[in-house]
Amino acid sequence: MEDGNKKVYEIYSLLLVSWRRHFLGRLLLSVRKAVLKLIEKERNGKSVESKYIQCIVQSYVELGIENSMSSRGRILAFYKNEFEKHFLEETKNFYQMESSKFLAGHTITDYVTRADSRLAEEKSRSERLFHESTLVPLIAGCEEVLISAYLQRFYEEFQVLLDGERTDDIRKMYQLVKRVKNSLPPMKEILQRHITRQGLHAVSAVKDTALAEPHTYARAILKVNHTFKNMVLRAFNNESLFVQALDEACETFINKNSVTEEAKNKNKTSELLARYSDLLLKKSSKLVEEGEHDDVLQHVVLLLQYIQDKDVFSKFYTFKLAKRLINNLSVSEDAERSMILKLKEAFGNTYTAKMEKMFNDIELSKGLNDQFRAHLEKINAKVPVEFSIQVLTLGHWLWSQCGNFATPTELDLCIQRFNAFYAAQHSGRRLIWDYAQSSGDIVGHFQKRIYTFTVSTYQMAVLLQFNNLATRTFEQLQDNTQIDEGSLGLVVRSLMKLKVLLGEGVPPDESEDIPSSATISLYKGFNHKKVRINANVPLRIESKKEEERINLAIDNERGYEIQAAVVRVMKTRKTLQHNQLLSEVVGMLQRRFKPQFPHIKKIIEFLIDKEYLERSKEKKDVYLYVA
Repeated sequence: MEDGNKKVYEIYSLLLVSWRRHFLGRLLLSVRKAVLKLIEKERNGKSVESKYIQCIVQSYVELGIENSMSSRGRILAFYKNEFEKHFLEETKNFYQMESSKFLAGHTITDYVTRADSRLAEEKSRSERLFHESTLVPLIAGCEEVLISAYLQRFYEEFQVLLDGERTDDIRKMYQLVKRVKNSLPPMKEILQRHITRQGLHAVSAVKDTALAEPHTYARAILKVNHTFKNMVLRAFNNESLFVQALDEACETFINKNSVTEEAKNKNKTSELLARYSDLLLKKSSKLVEEGEHDDVLQHVVLLLQYIQDKDVFSKFYTFKLAKRLINNLSVSEDAERSMILKLKEAFGNTYTAKMEKMFNDIELSKGLNDQFRAHLEKINAKVPVEFSIQVLTLGHWLWSQCGNFATPTELDLCIQRFNAFYAAQHSGRRLIWDYAQSSGDIVGHFQKRIYTFTVSTYQMAVLLQFNNLATRTFEQLQDNTQIDEGSLGLVVRSLMKLKVLLGEGVPPDESEDIPSSATISLYKGFNHKKVRINANVPLRIESKKEEERINLAIDNERGYEIQAAVVRVMKTRKTLQHNQLLSEVVGMLQRRFKPQFPHIKKIIEFLIDKEYLERSKEKKDVYLYVA
């Protein structure tokens, strides 16, 4: 074609234009029908000469030349209008009819396999026979009739597959459904609800034993998490949407379930996980085999990711850790340090700072004991009993200062000599002896049999009262030991439970006080199958009081943290509206716990009274920072 002359064609182009204008027009309909018929036969599994289809399709593309364009500028309008449009319509009709008939005699899971196979066939056919531009609208049309049209049935069947734990079938359905835009969120919601129900059911099954045996509770939760974590990996290839479904479901049923509701304590899960960890890390633990501690503790940390109030676990765990450390009950130092490292990696340095300082105190105390023994040898002095101490930094440990106590005379010389030694080593420091946390061994002679009792210092002081007198009143015991009435009652009851002591006039209810006139006697007929007995076991009411004390410490510490957060935010922002301040404080603290709005409001009022903040004179819901 010469420049400026639109009527003149190159020879090949002229032949194509002439063929289309003068001959093909009369044959277009019959040719198209023939091609579509061949394609349908191939879809039905019959053998066809696909080269004919390919040749005719290619001719449709070639015939796309326009009067205004040269052979180098062919476009696809003719191919699109005369073939592709009709082909796509016929394809939809074919699969609408086929899918309807197939579902009438097969299950949805069979249909999923069939639809996936058909989509693969269409992709292969398109790549072999048609212009490359046909693939996208072809697959889109097939997905519309094969998948989109049946999404609701897929969702219904998805729940059935979940109930039957049919992971492979779930994977196939997911792979098919995800081809359709915005089709996965409903599946995510179904999965999330299912996991939540399964979690609540699992917890309900162990509700009666959970409080007494926290390992049953932890294992029930872990099993649900493990089951569906595997499913999310195998069936959904860890797609973020379904990982989110798992996380949100676990967070829901772990933080609120039949155990927390029965205990009327939303933080009960944190406490139970701390108690489970304590059982795992004790020497006497039979919950795990040797060498498995690391994996099991990693599972505990995994569950903590779902806990909303992580500070509660921290407090209970720290308290239990302290008990293990001072009583030398840990299964191993490596296991303890491994757990602390896992907690640090998951929640940061601040979360474990106090725990690490406790370890440092124990390490320093070991050296201090060696120095004290060397000191006694150097001055050629002795103490009447085997004696070791642990000097603990007051701010690192949860215990409050103990009350009055009259130490047994057998310990007086030990205490005096260590006080003198420590004062010489560390001038300006003051030791506060915490006898409530101390323990030791005491030997008892009963019916010509000798027993060794591991007891608390309070228990030791009470038992030594019976060396010279077999019976004493409760009032006499209190006068001689100076232990407060409530603590002394717990000590006496613990020894009565062991049947070392007998009580007359002692109320059977542990929550009732023991009257001063009650008589306590040494049971000379005491007999036990073991010769070494651990009597330093807390009573249920004692454990309850410890729990109350820890919860009080949690509330107090939260108050301080909220105060600090409010001041930090206001110091930075200077002026802030009430709801914005609440939002920023929650955002700052939610990694440790989720502060309640009423608590934050109470703290704000307190800071206004203390003149750290003031209300704006123009707007009462706006606060100003007072420098």
